[in-house]
Amino acid sequence: MDVIIFTSSLHDTSLLDKKRTDALQRHFCGRELHFINYHDGLEVAADAVCFIATGGTEELFSRIWEKLPQPVMLLSDGYHNSFAAAREIASFLQQRGVRHTLVNLPLEDGAPCPAGDDAPAAGSAPALDPYADKRVIKALASARIGLIGGASAWLISSGIDREAVCSDFGCEFIDIPISEVEEEYRNTAACDTAEAAATYSREALSDAERMYRALKAICNRYRLTALTIKCFDLLGTCHTTSCLALACLSDEGIISGCEGDVPSLWTLLVARTLSGRPAFMANPSSSCEAECTVDFAHCTIPFSMCESYSLPSHFESGIGIGVAGILSPGPCKLLKIGGTQLREVYTAEGEIVCNTHIAARCRTQVRFRFPSRAEYVRFMDSRLGNHIILYR
Repeated sequence: MDVIIFTSSLHDTSLLDKKRTDALQRHFCGRELHFINYHDGLEVAADAVCFIATGGTEELFSRIWEKLPQPVMLLSDGYHNSFAAAREIASFLQQRGVRHTLVNLPLEDGAPCPAGDDAPAAGSAPALDPYADKRVIKALASARIGLIGGASAWLISSGIDREAVCSDFGCEFIDIPISEVEEEYRNTAACDTAEAAATYSREALSDAERMYRALKAICNRYRLTALTIKCFDLLGTCHTTSCLALACLSDEGIISGCEGDVPSLWTLLVARTLSGRPAFMANPSSSCEAECTVDFAHCTIPFSMCESYSLPSHFESGIGIGVAGILSPGPCKLLKIGGTQLREVYTAEGEIVCNTHIAARCRTQVRFRFPSRAEYVRFMDSRLGNHIILYR
């Protein structure tokens, strides 16, 4: 059987280590597997399956999907944003009516924290229609949403019909070139920062703070109430990240999201309106059916959501500052709004049971437990892209 390996240029090309290949072998019960790295023009065998080994591979997949046998089999695991990328791809396939299966291989190196002693309770979360709340409709009608740099290339299932959304809700989208942020950053003077700590350098913190002031200036210039930025573009041009800036802006009431993901930013705005507090935009990172848990992770989170935090580098690039927040255990909600007209809603309730500390993941990491297996399965079957919003 041919296993096509998809990895992004931001990740180490040797990521398919023995631990991961052993997991694939176990899944296929020892069947002989031929591992093939994706490349343009790849000829696809009739029995080929796809292992989405890292995030940022969705665009690569979109070049080959029409050649794949159906149902398309997608495999992912709990490392390097594999699971999140596979979910974006699965959403892409569903939008096109393509039969597919998505299998997320379980972690085999041991769970870093317990999922809890009690079995999940029976029952389902009550249905939530966020648009039935007049506060949400009012907030959306007055929203001035900055789209800085456009959407990241890997968001292959997350496009929207902007004209329809603006007509339905009364919001305003404002296109801002990433070059404007880059120029603002270059024109922002470095400031004196605290002494370097074990997890970051003084220079890295100064650069992250400059990016915050640059983005704050953009927000003021355009009178933005929310923004999403194609943040990976900044790695090459500014040699820093926007993770710290987005955390700070979110705490100041400017709803801020990553990667140019408009549905996720929209969901952040709705969640903030429903709860009165900032929310966490995250990638699903791994899953455990036996415990009805899914791990979520990302490199930025509002500081006000955290009990404590540290400031390591950004995960994929090792550049700049990321935010590693520690969240308190307890009840938590999930929300994602998607579809081209932002009318499709997924919602769930559960609890954060612990924080995890897995090196091959984004910096803020939590384990979320669903109240029943039915709710866990409903999440696994949902197809609204690679990000989801956690809020309290």
